[in-house]
Amino acid sequence: MDEVLAAVVALGNEGKRGALSSLVWSSGSVPMSERAKMLVGEDGRILGTIGGGCLEAEILTVSQRVIQRQQAALSRFTLTEEQAGAGGLNCGGSLSVLTEPVAGQTLYTTIQVARRERRACALLSLLAGPAAEVPHLLVAPGRAVEGSLGSSEFDQWATAQATALLARGTGDTELLALGPEWTGGERGELFIEPYLPPPRLFVVGGGHVGAQVCRLAAHVGFEVVVVDDRPRFANAQRHPDAHQCVVAPLDQVFSQLPVDGQSYVLAATRGHEHDEVVVEAAIRTPARYVGMLGSERKKLLMWERIAARGGDRQRLEQVFAPVGLDIGADTPEEIAVSVVAELVQVRRGGGKHWKTKTARPGDRA
Repeated sequence: MDEVLAAVVALGNEGKRGALSSLVWSSGSVPMSERAKMLVGEDGRILGTIGGGCLEAEILTVSQRVIQRQQAALSRFTLTEEQAGAGGLNCGGSLSVLTEPVAGQTLYTTIQVARRERRACALLSLLAGPAAEVPHLLVAPGRAVEGSLGSSEFDQWATAQATALLARGTGDTELLALGPEWTGGERGELFIEPYLPPPRLFVVGGGHVGAQVCRLAAHVGFEVVVVDDRPRFANAQRHPDAHQCVVAPLDQVFSQLPVDGQSYVLAATRGHEHDEVVVEAAIRTPARYVGMLGSERKKLLMWERIAARGGDRQRLEQVFAPVGLDIGADTPEEIAVSVVAELVQVRRGGGKHWKTKTARPGDRA
């Protein structure tokens, strides 16, 4: 997504034209992510994807028309399994795609800056009336809004909807049906697209498991920071996929780590006493996820000691320990798959389904 945003901003800065297509709604089986985007430049270059096959060919044609006319278009598609297969897709379903001209857009510059500064924001698009007219409102909690959907009253209501969506922290989009009171006499829809800070994973412990978690997490969109008190276990040569490597005493490092609500912390050190230090510090931060390698027995004994020193028991109960989904993992590589699968589950809004490694898939805590 960041690559597409950067390209949109670059087009504007260069005075060039393009068309940005975004998935705004889908039902059934569809061949793309909920956050699918495709940018088409006036020179024909394409960045991103809206699903491939015949669908993408249709959107490419729409994009060229949008660039020529400088008018937005809302395209709706319904594909049966048979139609999808014949058109080069592997599934069917219904979907809506908004394609807009991007020349001179400034809101995406603000979004790009917000993500760079690790601030959440949401872009709201009013889908009502002529498709050529798509008013926008950019909402960033604690800051003035940019743009307008048509009236201050509507902007206020829409800002509240966007703020509530951002508070969930999952990055899911939302399409709200609107009555005529908001759209000037006809029905419409409000598309809310959150832009959250990139998820940042602090892997505390650069050993075998930490190295494999770093490698895999970086490839599924996490900005990984490897932390260790031993220089030979926290360096770019050992962890080429890491965004950053930090060497510092583990009992002091959290005072300098920028842990926020889109941060994930994994205690994967070389010993129980070090994991205890990490967990005790991590539960005092706003981290969205705290996980620890080890056994259920290790966890219970450790939790008692941390609580006796004033650790928040409710926060301790939220720690994912033993860490990872229960897939029977054994090797460092397999453990990394289990851990990163759990990270993705939390990132996408899933809950904590089991507490111990003895639970089986399908069980609920």
